Amino acid sequence: MTNEARNNLILAMNDPSNILYSDEFVVIIADQYPKSEHHYLVMPKEDLLDVRSLKSHHIPKLIYMELKGLEYVMRTTGLFAHDLLVGYHTFTSMNRLHLHVLSKDFCGSHMRLPHQWNSFNTDFFIPTHKIISELQTLGRIVLPPNKKCLHQPLQCNKCEFFTNDIKHLQLHLKMVHFLPQVY
Repeated sequence: MTNEARNNLILAMNDPSNILYSDEFVVIIADQYPKSEHHYLVMPKEDLLDVRSLKSHHIPKLIYMELKGLEYVMRTTGLFAHDLLVGYHTFTSMNRLHLHVLSKDFCGSHMRLPHQWNSFNTDFFIPTHKIISELQTLGRIVLPPNKKCLHQPLQCNKCEFFTNDIKHLQLHLKMVHFLPQVY
């Protein structure tokens, strides 16, 4: 990815046509490459690069981002908090801290590759509460040493089914867990 492309989130959050919600602290946009039927990004207006740049004084901001994201997505989709996955990727390809708020169906139009599934269903994805806990107790966030978990077998997020093929997993989700096929 080019350095210019790494700034696409910053461009998107500053483009009024992308903004779904904005206040003095955050901007919410739809993910341009949705991995679930409902997939949104909450970004702080403060210039924070990623989770590695977080310090304990950012905890109120993290709480606010999650609350605003959940509030927006629940109000606009009718989903409940337990239907949503909320958190951050440990390593990102885009500049700007961004919180993912997405439905747990993972049947978005851009859920096509195994590493995309694993980026939300392994330790590569960190829930806000874990980040806050580590900032409170350690003063920093403990990240995995590498991206190996992106290349492990795919495990269903609803049962113990494993596969190495994203299409098999999507068929499993549709047939066993009755999730819609949107992809």
